[in-house]
Amino acid sequence: MHYFLLGPSGVGKTTFGDWLGANRKYQYLHLAVDRGEKDDGLTAEGLIKLWDQLTQGNPAPLARKLQDLAESKGEKSCALTFPSVTFFPAASIDHLAEHNIAVRYLYGPKESCIENYVRRENRPDRDRAFWCQNNRLYEKMGAPELAPYRVDIIDPSGKRLTESEIAELLEIV
Repeated sequence: MHYFLLGPSGVGKTTFGDWLGANRKYQYLHLAVDRGEKDDGLTAEGLIKLWDQLTQGNPAPLARKLQDLAESKGEKSCALTFPSVTFFPAASIDHLAEHNIAVRYLYGPKESCIENYVRRENRPDRDRAFWCQNNRLYEKMGAPELAPYRVDIIDPSGKRLTESEIAELLEIV
């Protein structure tokens, strides 16, 4: 199963993806799609045209290519982390699951995500207002219809779960 990891900025998608990719127990190739256009995992691996096909309702070619890519690098699957502006509704998630792609929203309290983001960025132009402008989908990600695809990885006190706890919640084996 390939994983598309989505969620708000500051929740820990890339941190978890990096850990998953480095942990030999799981054998996942991490493709960070959220690192800017030049370093984007889809661009770097030549997957943009296949991504376009996926967004037009045909995920099969991308799913096959992800499997080929993972196997060529000695891994069993891929985990892709996306920017906070990427969103899939429940019907699309179900369709992707038919093609060996699990979409999961990593989620947590809004204030914790904002604090984590501002601390990580540590730039005056990347403040709370910037987070709010670029995370307009936060509430939509928290909608009841997405509950089966969402994992709360930050507890109410603001503590993020460990990577192994997240992998367990995602049922990554």
